[in-house]
Amino acid sequence: MKHEIIQTSASEALAQIPASCGEVTVGCSDVAGIVQTVIASSERLRREHGALIDTVGALEADQRQVVDASDEARLLSERARERLAEGAQLIRGSLEHIEGLLELVSALGDHVSGFASAMDQVKRSSQTIDEIARTTNMLALNAAIEAEKAGDAGRTFAVVASEVKELARGTREATDDISHTIESLGSEAEQVIAKIERGTKSSDTVQKSIGRIEGTLLSVTDLVLEVDRQNDDIVQATSTISSHVEKLRNVLGAFDTAVSDNNDKLADAYERVGRLEMTANEMFDSIVKADLAPEDRELVTRAWDVAQKIAALTEEALANGKVARADLFDTDYKPIGNSKPQRYRTGLCDWADIHWRPILDDVSASDPRILACACTDRNGYLPTHLSRHSRAPTGDLTHDTEYCRNGRIIMYPIDRKAKASTAPYMMAVYRQEGDGREYLVVRNVYMPLIIDGTRWGDFEIAYNLDAKSASRTLIADGLRHNT
Repeated sequence: MKHEIIQTSASEALAQIPASCGEVTVGCSDVAGIVQTVIASSERLRREHGALIDTVGALEADQRQVVDASDEARLLSERARERLAEGAQLIRGSLEHIEGLLELVSALGDHVSGFASAMDQVKRSSQTIDEIARTTNMLALNAAIEAEKAGDAGRTFAVVASEVKELARGTREATDDISHTIESLGSEAEQVIAKIERGTKSSDTVQKSIGRIEGTLLSVTDLVLEVDRQNDDIVQATSTISSHVEKLRNVLGAFDTAVSDNNDKLADAYERVGRLEMTANEMFDSIVKADLAPEDRELVTRAWDVAQKIAALTEEALANGKVARADLFDTDYKPIGNSKPQRYRTGLCDWADIHWRPILDDVSASDPRILACACTDRNGYLPTHLSRHSRAPTGDLTHDTEYCRNGRIIMYPIDRKAKASTAPYMMAVYRQEGDGREYLVVRNVYMPLIIDGTRWGDFEIAYNLDAKSASRTLIADGLRHNT
């Protein structure tokens, strides 16, 4: 009885080994994912730190430029004040000369006004002389008439009268000349007077402008002094900022050192977890191959059957010429434009969509434990995929990552190990990519796909023995994932 209990306990323990090993592998995968997330975040942080260092350097350069500009501005301000002082003296001297000229213009106006009055007086005197000359001429004419009446006795008187008449005539001619000259002088004097009056009015405006110029000079001088004071404030503020920038640089330097040390430790931890994950995968692979995991073994058998079916179908197509060997083993992956994640096409894609995809869909639908299945070539390329993962791209990264998987190349360490393996098959536990933000930890069978005597790649089945409890875990972009 005790022997039967021991055998039963041993059998139960053996049955728990694959599950425990799978849990270890899952745990390693989770830890590796977390560590890789931290490493990715740390790398982004270091990049941002580098950008911040560059910004601080640029700020320091700007600070130096501000200091240099402030020093130059101070020199220019001093020169400006000197020039303003010299200019102010010259302008004040010029203004004094202008004021003297304005006074002279004003005095000249007074003199011209007096000249005009004198000219009027001369004109009146000329008119008086002209009247006297007219009267004298009339008197001489009357005397000549009387002398003519007196005969010989009046001849002497007639001569005198004639001379008087000539004198009156000359006086009138001189008076006429004087009148013409006076009129001409009067006309010119009026013009001069008008101009002087305008000049006098302009002089008033000039005097007002002179007052404004002096006020402007004072304002400019005050403005230069204010700029100089502001420049001193800028220099003081710049000095304070430079001190803070230096402290920030020191803090960033210490931070960079700490981040670098942490990155090294994280990288070492990630490497160790990766090795542990590989070891756990090897243990899981060994346990399944030792026939200690019947449920997993069942999926292996299923994968072998499907691989044989796909190989037979493809070999028949090769024999009938329905697919060319060059297309089957085509590795000239031509990028599909504007695809993200990047997708590619080869000569096998169209044929695989028609003949391999229906088989994949049937296998996936036949067992709820099967989460996905695919054919991947030696380079991790998927010429086709399940219909639900071969939808038309929309340009949305989340949608296209999850539903546009056909045509992608996915090759990670566990895949490389499987492609390099010469064993009949290989087992693994890994994080299956979802939409780029979520993943699902699954078990996987890598079954070599031998076609026409050549290993084309592998037929893979990703499954979960407890499909109902399969849980998705949020994870940052950039983690290691698989098909």
